[in-house]
Amino acid sequence: MKPLFLMAAIAVIAISSEAKAAPIRLCTGSESGVYFAAGDAIAKMAGKSVSVVNVPTEGTIDNLERVLDLDPANPEACDAMIGQPDGPVYVGRSSPAKVKKLRQVATLHREYLHVLCGKKSGVDDLSDLPDDPAKYSVAIGEPGSGAWLIWQNIIAEDDSYGKVPVRNEGGVLALSAVSSGEATCMLVPAGLRNGTVTEADQTYGDTVILAGANDRDFDDATDIKGDPLYEYRDIPKGTYPKSLQSGWFASRKTISWPAAVFVNTDRIDAKALPGFVQAAARAAQGIKAEYGN
Repeated sequence: MKPLFLMAAIAVIAISSEAKAAPIRLCTGSESGVYFAAGDAIAKMAGKSVSVVNVPTEGTIDNLERVLDLDPANPEACDAMIGQPDGPVYVGRSSPAKVKKLRQVATLHREYLHVLCGKKSGVDDLSDLPDDPAKYSVAIGEPGSGAWLIWQNIIAEDDSYGKVPVRNEGGVLALSAVSSGEATCMLVPAGLRNGTVTEADQTYGDTVILAGANDRDFDDATDIKGDPLYEYRDIPKGTYPKSLQSGWFASRKTISWPAAVFVNTDRIDAKALPGFVQAAARAAQGIKAEYGN
């Protein structure tokens, strides 16, 4: 009986070791960004119930490629991701079967489309740009960036935006271009108190304004569940108080969405999935409290 008992004990240890050796890899974003911080929160909340590894990436499009396209055995691949909900929508337009592998399991902090425009341009809403594409332009970041992604979905809802010239710059370079008049506007999809928008508020208040994004053509956009992709919300007054939201008209309405957690249902073991989903849902409460609900 002793050999049988010993063999059973060894089998239990082996199974346990195998489970611990296969953590869920969660693709997030830049190590200095909110997505990475959210990934850390989920990993900590998971505790011993399921092992979660937070993987730094370049953002939503990079995450989708790692979760859907890379072989699971590839060390760069992931099993789950945090990202903009319009990312799966963008991929689904060309590869609907691929997106069916994704399941949204949690919603996190609220994000807003910050539209920064030159004060002298006369543009106070994104919907002004298609009115005169020969005159206006917009900075949308590098291909694959969050701003680039949302611009692709905006064009899908209203192709007149596709006539507006774009600049593949983001951050301070785009901000400088808007300030000098080289670009009319720039897009910054992000949570509240974003670094680039805060820099505009602190440093570029004489030349840059916070514009809106209120084209009702965006109402038709839906996420992978068929629910409305965007909603219209005010960026709360006082978020950028020095210049962008000073004066009587402090709030600014724009399109908004919650960041989300997605899993590739083909890659996560059915026994591990409930623990991960529970960890993401529990961590979401603190993430929303920290970065906006």
